[in-house]
Amino acid sequence: MSWAPSTDSADGRRAAVSSPLVRHGLGTLGCPLPRTSSAPPDQLGGIGPGAAPSAGSLARARRVAGAVAYAVSQLLLIAVLYGTYSFSRHLASGREPAALAAAKDVWRLERFLHLPSEVAVQRLALHSHLLIRAADWFYILVHFPSVIMLLLWVFIRHRRHWTRIRNVLIMTTGLALIIHLLYPLAPPRFLPSVLHVPLVDTGAVYGPSPYGEGSGGIANEYAAMPSLHVGWSLLEAWAVITILHHRARWLMVLHPILTIMVVVVTANHYWLDGIVGSSLVVLSIVVLDQANRRWARRGLNRHETPLRIPAPAPGSDVPASTVPASTVMASDVPPNQPASSPEAGAVPVAVPVPRPESGGGIGP
Repeated sequence: MSWAPSTDSADGRRAAVSSPLVRHGLGTLGCPLPRTSSAPPDQLGGIGPGAAPSAGSLARARRVAGAVAYAVSQLLLIAVLYGTYSFSRHLASGREPAALAAAKDVWRLERFLHLPSEVAVQRLALHSHLLIRAADWFYILVHFPSVIMLLLWVFIRHRRHWTRIRNVLIMTTGLALIIHLLYPLAPPRFLPSVLHVPLVDTGAVYGPSPYGEGSGGIANEYAAMPSLHVGWSLLEAWAVITILHHRARWLMVLHPILTIMVVVVTANHYWLDGIVGSSLVVLSIVVLDQANRRWARRGLNRHETPLRIPAPAPGSDVPASTVPASTVMASDVPPNQPASSPEAGAVPVAVPVPRPESGGGIGP
C-alpha cells in the first residue's frame, strides 16, 4: 500500500489512465489537449493559428461539455450514495431490543480488552459546559460538511486524485451500511437504561442534539457500529496528506484524533466503533490499491510488442549477452524498418511498450 502522493511524469503532464478502476477520461477543465506529433501546428489538421476560428471554438466547446457532463455524473453518483445512506438508516426501526443487547455486549467486550472507560473520559469533559457544547456542535456540523468540502476541493483543484478518493469513500460507506443493517447497536448514551452506566446524553442535556424532534427522524440512533464520523475523518486526513506536499498537511492527523474524542465525550460512540470505522478505511485503501495494480499489470502484458533486435556484428568487441535487450523501446527501431521485419542475425525480443501510469490509482 502506498501512502505517498502520486508524482507526475517527467514532462510535467500527468499520464493517461490505464486502470478501469480509475478511468474517467477527463482532465482538468480548460487544459489544452496534448500534442502527439512533432509537426508544426499549422500541419496538424487545422489546429494552428492559421486555422478557422470555428474549429478551435468547437474543440473547446466539446471539452467544456464533456467536463460538465462528467461533473454532473459524479454529482449524481454522490447523491445516490447519500440517498442510500439516509434510507438504509431507517431500516433499523423496530430493532431496539437487539441494538440494546448488542450495546451491553460491546461494553463488556471493551472492559475485557481493557480499553479506557468512556465514563472516565466524559467525566473529565463535563467539568466545562463550554467544552461539552462545543463537542456537541462539532458532532453535528463537521461530519457531512467536511466530506463535501473535501470532494469539492479534490474535484476542482486536484482532479487526477478524484477517482481514488471517490472509490475509497464509496467502498468505506458501503461496507459501513452493511454492518449497520446486520448489526444494529445502541450508542453508549443508552447504557444507563440497561446497565446503569453513568453516562450523560450531552446532546439532550446541554444541546444541540442531532436526534431531537427537529431532526425529522433522518438519523438512525441504532447505527453506532461502525462510526462513520471517525472513518470519514481518517479518510479526509489520508486524502489531504497524500495530495499535498507541504509540511502543514500533517496537521490533518489531528482531525481523526479530535473526532474520536468528540464522539466518545458526547456518548454517541464506543471506542470500538471508531476502531472498526478506521479499519474499514484502511481495508478499502488496500483492496483498491491491489486491484488497481493488478489491472495495470494485466494491461501491460496485453500490450507487449514483439521487436527484433539486431545481433552484434561478427568480430565485435561487445558480446551478445551484454546487449540490454530488455531496455530497448519501440523508439529505438529505425523509422524505415518495420518492427517485425525479418533480418539476418536478428534476435526476437518481446519488449513491452510503456503504458502511462494511472492518474487516479491508489498509489503512485
